[in-house]
Amino acid sequence: MTLVENMRRGLITVLCIGFALFHLYTGMFGVFTIPVQTGVHLAFILALILLVRPSAAPFAGVAGRAVALAYDAFVAACAAAAMGYRLFNLEYLESERFEFVTPLTTLETWLGVALCFAVLDLCRRETGWALVGIIIVVLAYPMIPNLPGILAHRGYDLGTQMDAQYMTLAGIFSVPLSASAEFIALFIIFGAFLERSGLGKVIMDLTLGLVGRTRGGPAKVAVIGSALHGTISGSAPANVLTVGVLTIPLMKRLGYPAHMAGAIEAAASTGGVLMPPIMGSVAFIMAQFMGVPYGTIALYALIPAILYFFGIFLTVHWSALRHNVGAVPEAELPDWRASLLSHGHLLLPVFVLVYMLSESYSAQYSATVAILSVIATSWLRPHTRMGLRDIFQALEAGAKGALLVGIATAAAGMIVGVFELTGVALKMVQVSSGAVQSLLVGLIVTMLITIVLGMGVPPSVSYIVQVAVTIPMLQGFLKVAGVAPDVALVVTHFFVMYYSALAVLTPPDALASVAASGIARSPFLKTSIHATRVAFVAFIIPFMFVYRPALLTLGTWDEIVLALGFAALGIVALSAGLEGHAFRRLTLVERVAALMTGCLLVFPNWMADTIGLGLFVVLAFLQWPAARLSFAAEPSSKPGAAP
Repeated sequence: MTLVENMRRGLITVLCIGFALFHLYTGMFGVFTIPVQTGVHLAFILALILLVRPSAAPFAGVAGRAVALAYDAFVAACAAAAMGYRLFNLEYLESERFEFVTPLTTLETWLGVALCFAVLDLCRRETGWALVGIIIVVLAYPMIPNLPGILAHRGYDLGTQMDAQYMTLAGIFSVPLSASAEFIALFIIFGAFLERSGLGKVIMDLTLGLVGRTRGGPAKVAVIGSALHGTISGSAPANVLTVGVLTIPLMKRLGYPAHMAGAIEAAASTGGVLMPPIMGSVAFIMAQFMGVPYGTIALYALIPAILYFFGIFLTVHWSALRHNVGAVPEAELPDWRASLLSHGHLLLPVFVLVYMLSESYSAQYSATVAILSVIATSWLRPHTRMGLRDIFQALEAGAKGALLVGIATAAAGMIVGVFELTGVALKMVQVSSGAVQSLLVGLIVTMLITIVLGMGVPPSVSYIVQVAVTIPMLQGFLKVAGVAPDVALVVTHFFVMYYSALAVLTPPDALASVAASGIARSPFLKTSIHATRVAFVAFIIPFMFVYRPALLTLGTWDEIVLALGFAALGIVALSAGLEGHAFRRLTLVERVAALMTGCLLVFPNWMADTIGLGLFVVLAFLQWPAARLSFAAEPSSKPGAAP
């Protein structure tokens, strides 16, 4: 390793630790003003990505490396000049300058262009071209006047657009980056500390002990393990790479083909983004946009997340019964009780976080105390103590984990800025409300747009894009349908957030399936298609909570219990109908009846509910003899012929 490379790595470590300590300081003692907090946060992000992801040489040899180095130096100069100007002129920006009134100087305009260029280039390095391509098109939109229909606007010059994007808090430094700077980075660091403490191993041992002995045990371990691990990481690819390294080889050994093993893990890991308390950090962005406390967001999310994993669990259970897939061999099952006794104290920081949030402490203070509690609880037992090396490695891992979300929120803020500048979002609401009179059609249209726009980007970033694009449109549909505004606010944001999360599962840019297919050594496209099939029941859940808002705890306790009961029965029927198997293989008539039952129980109509419940009772009666045999049979640990 060369001296230059050693220096680069050393600088990365120092900056990562500095970045993490900055956020721990502001989390404990309070954040700075928004321009300072977001400015310092973004400066760290830009510098670290330049070091972590340097440009590849455009051609071989010393000349190619020199070109790459020169290009990186140019990007660094653009970022440094633009960020330096803002940070050294904060008083002028905050108290002397009038937004969209005081004209930009030529220098300010070109500094804005330089920052936009640097942010987009570094976003491309972290996320690829999908998000960057969308942003480039959106940035061009205000510069083209006299467009037809709802896209029409008077036209904006470069100075006005840079005013929005660079000089104010409407573009790059808007709500998305503010959420990243105030909350998200801290929770990613918290997840890194939990992982470093060894909590991930405790979760896997506990999951293997609970369901490893049942039919299709490894697949069920993937489902439950990903649900629990998702509370730590909140990232689908991270879940796959952590849980999948154990479950995918186990599934393959017990008879699952490689593509199906990867598909099950990808589908299960995607749900981690939906599972409180962390939810892939999207909960904190939602709290900012909705004006609702984080704890309330987590409460809203709980029942849909449970239903998601319930649907995945049932799908893999029916599949295991259908193909007679056995359990995990007894010799490979860990002693989960011993693991819980020796490492169970590492769960305490999660309870500390939940308690503090429930007591209305700020999210950033709660996360900081929870991070410190990870270190403290690790010292309760000698074999789990975190030393200085462990702490520094956790700080570095947390900072690196925050880079993707940080740069993506800065880039996505440009979309928010353009939509605020042009007012096109309001026009979309007005037109869509009049054009689409059917709520069901409106929901389907919103679902498709959200999935398409969410491909290839993290769910939190996709959600930010949807705030400007699909959420106003969906609120228009709900207004026409007569839904109360306070209910519509919650329903629309969660509907869109849910499909933003599912976009990482669907081809062609399925990030979770990419990670799973790599571990399974299976074709990516085949894995992603089967992952969508495994999670297909989950695609119905947002429709359920639109028609039954009590699933988001928007109602009385009896309404919540009733809605949950109907939803659970609908998921049981849908999963069996899609798999073609429950406790025994379904006939064609039974399969159609099961699918009809699931669809009928989505809608809160007394006639649909009555018919759906009647069909469910008939199906349960027909399945009862096979169910008794299934419960009585001992699961085999021998491989079966999996799908």
